Amino acid sequence: MELNTRYPTMAPNRRTVNIRGREYPVLLPSLRDPRLHVAAVLLTLQVLGQTVLDFRLSVAQILICLATGALIEFGYGFFKDKVIMWPASGLLTGNSAAFILRVPGTFHGQWWSTRGYWIFIGVVAVSMASKYLIRWRGRHIFNPSNLGLVLAFVALGPQYTEPQDLWWIPMGPWMIVTYAILIGGGLAIGWELKLLGLELGYMVAFAIFVALALAPVPDHCMIASWHATPICGRELWQILVTSPELLIFAFFMVPDPRTVPDGQLGRLVFGVLVAFASVLLIGPTTLEFWTKTAILASLVFLCAGRFALARLLEPIEEAGGVREGIRRMGWAAPGAVGVSLLLMAVLPLSAEASLHSPEPAPELPDGSTPKLSLTVGAAGQDIGSWTFQRAGNALPPAGGTSPTSASGRVWILPPIPKVTIPDNVHAFDPSLDQATANSWAHDAVLDLMIESEARRAHDMTMAGQGATGDDALKEFTDVVRQDISAGKYVQKTYSFDRVQLTLFLPKFSTQARRLVGVTLHGTTTLVTRDASGKVLSQQTLSYAKSWGLAGDTDHLVLVNDYTDLTLA
Repeated sequence: MELNTRYPTMAPNRRTVNIRGREYPVLLPSLRDPRLHVAAVLLTLQVLGQTVLDFRLSVAQILICLATGALIEFGYGFFKDKVIMWPASGLLTGNSAAFILRVPGTFHGQWWSTRGYWIFIGVVAVSMASKYLIRWRGRHIFNPSNLGLVLAFVALGPQYTEPQDLWWIPMGPWMIVTYAILIGGGLAIGWELKLLGLELGYMVAFAIFVALALAPVPDHCMIASWHATPICGRELWQILVTSPELLIFAFFMVPDPRTVPDGQLGRLVFGVLVAFASVLLIGPTTLEFWTKTAILASLVFLCAGRFALARLLEPIEEAGGVREGIRRMGWAAPGAVGVSLLLMAVLPLSAEASLHSPEPAPELPDGSTPKLSLTVGAAGQDIGSWTFQRAGNALPPAGGTSPTSASGRVWILPPIPKVTIPDNVHAFDPSLDQATANSWAHDAVLDLMIESEARRAHDMTMAGQGATGDDALKEFTDVVRQDISAGKYVQKTYSFDRVQLTLFLPKFSTQARRLVGVTLHGTTTLVTRDASGKVLSQQTLSYAKSWGLAGDTDHLVLVNDYTDLTLA
């Protein structure tokens, strides 16, 4: 994605500018410069990202990256090499960083947000510095933007940074256009730079290595922000191999002429080894953030070892044939074969070492989901049948001599409007049909009735039947404790005029799994009494809250308050 040269192909008519008695050559861009072709593809994708691909990136953040890269390269050329040049490499480095780097809290449509500006400036500055300071035999060792991005993701983590999603929008006309630009542009530029073998070698090897790694551990999964459930097995293979972000990596970041071996064989082997390292590093990961970081990091490791690789393959390149080249390699040939076989054996072991079957977490990206075993009644079952069944189950066996008595609590639910399912919720999880939405709304309202009665009765045990966790349950038990301390009793009733499912971004990381909650709109009436039952006050307030639910299939309980989360 860099295509860096010290001074690129420039316009044939050399120009100079005289500044304070010194002549400065002026190096202008040429339409033949491959970096302009790469920039054209990336800028086209950036435009699509700002319009139809819903990139969580602002125009201001893109401009910050471009300006930082351009100023550093222009300043380096002006003060050190005494030239005035079009900073093509700096612009490309800035564009590359902006295309992949995201900061949590930036959302699509915030065109001029400068959120995290210091992170964007820092990443581009470190990337450009690595180009000038980390060199060997006159060539920079690392792909600049790749190194800067990996360092940022590892050092700052998901609290401050995140890579662009592995998947962008649901498949449709615009996604097809995106694929056409990615694949067509990538192959054309690869052909122009004689890097097509490297690109195809990476893609084919990556697909094969992922399949080999997943074969012994089909329950290895990845949690992604744009998928309702963990992605495992064949679906994970398909997502990784066809991800547009992986295509960006394969077609525009790996094939940098200045940071890959020179010979065609060396480039092919380099691409295969980058693919192998990608899969090896993916093995222990279960979150999308670290999966993408692992893929990017594979190029850092291979760039660091590319000179050793070139030296190892030098006999084959010089001999012009594999058999003669192996003969010239001597003892190095069996050593290379042995190392390759060892790494092939390590590949599935790396995947085996990973955590399997992670569960998507509400709010926290740690894979844990609170669970509660509770039987209250089948969702959607009418209250009369449920009460009759529960009371019947409580009776002694027929023919017994004990007194026959039983009781059951009857919950009277207010009318629940038809639940609305927005398009983005259905796109995120197509399994959420109307019956499921109605069931969720029913359980959410039932839980609120349970909490209302628990508050009126000062019953902490009952409160635990409708909510759980430090978020939802604590909200209800805190007000019960306040009522007890004040010596008052509060009866709370609800009336709802609108109910819908809502898709939220998680609290701590926008790249963690999206959250689906039940949003209830209406009014709530609170009647406050003293210990003797005398009414002290009565007030009716508007009610608008969103709840996350969890539990068994018979009854979902309130787990998280999603009201203050950002809409996805």
